[in-house]
Amino acid sequence: MVREGKVFLQTSLPSDIPQHGILIQIGNIRSFTRPAYAVSKTHPNKVYQILGYVRATESTVTLEAELRRLRWSLIVGVLTVSGLAALGGIWLTCESLKPVVQSFDQLKQFTSDASHELRNPLTAIRASIAVMQSHPERIHPADVEKLNSMAMASAQMSQLIDNLLLLARMDRQAPDQSGWRYIALDELLEDLVNLYSDRAEQSQISLKFQLISGVEVNGDASQLQQLFMNLLTNALQYTPSGGTVIVSLQRIGTYALVTIQDTGIGIAPEQLPHIFDRFWRADQARSQYGEGSGLGLAIAKTITQRHQGDITVKSKLGEGSCFYVKLPLAR
Repeated sequence: MVREGKVFLQTSLPSDIPQHGILIQIGNIRSFTRPAYAVSKTHPNKVYQILGYVRATESTVTLEAELRRLRWSLIVGVLTVSGLAALGGIWLTCESLKPVVQSFDQLKQFTSDASHELRNPLTAIRASIAVMQSHPERIHPADVEKLNSMAMASAQMSQLIDNLLLLARMDRQAPDQSGWRYIALDELLEDLVNLYSDRAEQSQISLKFQLISGVEVNGDASQLQQLFMNLLTNALQYTPSGGTVIVSLQRIGTYALVTIQDTGIGIAPEQLPHIFDRFWRADQARSQYGEGSGLGLAIAKTITQRHQGDITVKSKLGEGSCFYVKLPLAR
């Protein structure tokens, strides 16, 4: 047996070694063994006799170390390239969004300015109409209906401007929690139900409430009142005579859940994702009810989000809707 080199595989030869050789690895030592044959000079293709075996052995330590180094190099390279690509993408996105953000800010500023400037002439118009209506003897009978239409249109326009100003103010200003206080939701909702009871009675709608006491949230009282007024107004507006509106309050974990359920016209499934969009109104609401600007639910969602809450809706066309407002309890 002749040996040359420093690495050897200290094992005996296998009992059966094929003519093309055999590869064996034990630990970090890899060896290849192949038989050597004596070949007849007269018949080159005929194996004459096995002379012995040739075994080549090599350690894989260096190879594995190199592979590990290469693997880590690839990982570091991929992470570096991915990080640079992400940073570049963020930078490009920010740069591309700058004109959009600037345009959006200008649009909000224009909305706020235009709404503010429209209030003064609209107030003058409403005051003039009120003065004319206070002296019906001076109005020609043929003009009474026109004057009533003008008064109704100016009232709707005034409400629209107030809603636009409220949205613009909430869009431009972060929530100021310095003026927030603990609010008993049961008292706030009961006051609203009492406020709208006459309207419900005139529309022949059964307005009910199911409230529990001791449920308090931390927030802006006027904004929360506006939130539930919008929802209750919608429920009464889109519920026909003989229908029912139920306002309920319950405590679920660390949240207060307010539900306003009605038996009104309902909302089609394909329209549900859009009901909180600004200026959006359902087709059946547009055709059957002239009042409304499509801002009430948008304002409700904005107020809910400013109070770290969530608002959702379930509705079935022709059967009614149920709005769920979840607000964190006061700590």
